[in-house]
Amino acid sequence: MGVITTKQILRRNFLAGGLALVVLMVTTGCLVGTENSGIQGIFTKNGILVKSDSEMVVTKAQLRVNEQDQMVNSRYMGKNTVLFPVNWQAGDKYQLVSAKEKWNSPAPGKPEAWLSATVPTGELEELPTINEWSVVVNESVAVSPDGQYVAVGSFDHSVYVVDRQGKKLWVYRIPSGMPTSVAFSMDGDIVFVGESSPDGKLYAFERLSGKILWDYAFADDIGKGISAQWSNRPNVRSLVVNGDTVIAAGQHRKRVVEKAGERSIINYPTVSVVAAFDGKTGQKRWRYPENETMDTGVSKIVVSTDEEKVVFANQSWSPAEKYPDGGIRILNGKTGNLAASFQASIIKPYFAWVGIHEGIDISANGKYLGIFASDNQAMLFDLDKVNMLETGKALKPEWIRQISKVHEVGGVPVYASGSSAHVTDGGKLFFMTSNTFVADKTAASAPPFMHPDSATFFSYNNNGELLWRWQTEGGVGRVRYSADGRFMVVAMYHNYINQSNSRAGIYCFDLQVEGADSLAWFYPVEGVATVVDIALDGTTIAGCEAPIRLKGDTVIGQHRLHILQ
Repeated sequence: MGVITTKQILRRNFLAGGLALVVLMVTTGCLVGTENSGIQGIFTKNGILVKSDSEMVVTKAQLRVNEQDQMVNSRYMGKNTVLFPVNWQAGDKYQLVSAKEKWNSPAPGKPEAWLSATVPTGELEELPTINEWSVVVNESVAVSPDGQYVAVGSFDHSVYVVDRQGKKLWVYRIPSGMPTSVAFSMDGDIVFVGESSPDGKLYAFERLSGKILWDYAFADDIGKGISAQWSNRPNVRSLVVNGDTVIAAGQHRKRVVEKAGERSIINYPTVSVVAAFDGKTGQKRWRYPENETMDTGVSKIVVSTDEEKVVFANQSWSPAEKYPDGGIRILNGKTGNLAASFQASIIKPYFAWVGIHEGIDISANGKYLGIFASDNQAMLFDLDKVNMLETGKALKPEWIRQISKVHEVGGVPVYASGSSAHVTDGGKLFFMTSNTFVADKTAASAPPFMHPDSATFFSYNNNGELLWRWQTEGGVGRVRYSADGRFMVVAMYHNYINQSNSRAGIYCFDLQVEGADSLAWFYPVEGVATVVDIALDGTTIAGCEAPIRLKGDTVIGQHRLHILQ
């Protein structure tokens, strides 16, 4: 069944931020008090998962709590597996009774993770190396809203769609390129895929068959490109579903080498557009800008659940006159018109731009916008102050905080790169930093020592006051949240400074709990975790693992998908 043993977990000796954390067993469940191993229960964050050797056993299982029968409808999760969606309480005694079989156990203090399936993916042309800060492998993963299916935009040039049990439905090889982003429609019937290729296409696939329903070439907007480097070809890097609309950013980042006397200067002029399409037909609904391209790139796009607000930031690390880096734009989700904008300032003398990558989020109710720039500027905006029918209003933040500062170590200025942001309906904010980099205004190079705030999780209230912080170790990959904002999942790769991948894996946090105790469970991988996603209903979690090259050229880990409950 592909479980991780206690011995494997203990070997990893997981310590974070000076606190010894209990790593929960990712096994077939807590077997304390089991009277018959034919039926097993697992205390997950979504309820009690029941597994047996027999389909009949799990479908007939009766749940009892503290000797009292409970009327709870089970939910089918796969072969011989059902879920009782109960809000179990630590210390209470639970029983599962079916015919002559019985399982019983007190509930633990924290939930466990159950490995539903691992799915092998293809060979990689590049691998991350233990002593280099870059994870190299660029992938995307999406879980359908109901948790039934997983789509992977793989660095092996292929798109995979599998069901929750790991069965491959179909595989599509991207012609002359690779997938860069994936997303499901709200009903889960369509898989949207963005690619990096000469044409920079956006595809809509039928989920079950893999049939292409429609496609759109962003090269018509931003020009064709045939660079050997995927990031310097037309590509669809950001992709989000807004009701029955899919919104995507097409960008083309070129590499231009110019001579300045005996010196060679490398520039990356970038052009981009944001466009919205009818998810079923592919008909274009709007384009921003309407009649031109932006002279920079686009970060992650976020939308409000009422479909009114679409927000993104400009970023490309290249000179831009009209759309400079750090420009935050709020569009009307129905028309694509610019309702408001804000230009973030550059922190001098250390930085030459404002990079905003994954650090952008809008609350589900559309009231708050949280921003966390790579230079650690954090901002909170009240979007209720924006009239979405106006055009181009200057937006003002409620506050701006420097979450972490540049430190000079031996004369070398270093900073912890701002990674992700999340904001709740009440304006509570969560920020996460990633690796340590040199703040030299020219390049994101990596020093041989760690910034004190690297790979750190921060929580702030809506007044900009720090509530708590907790530090882990490693490099932070993608960070994603359940629709209700309760659960946060993080893909963690290696720590290039101490050259270890012992903390690499998938982390699940319960944001109803504060500080270090918010870590619900940690699922280690053999190589490094690159990306992760969680279903909107909070059930299925999926993450990608890549092999990593250690000292002496030894390679450990596999290129595969992990599906967890």
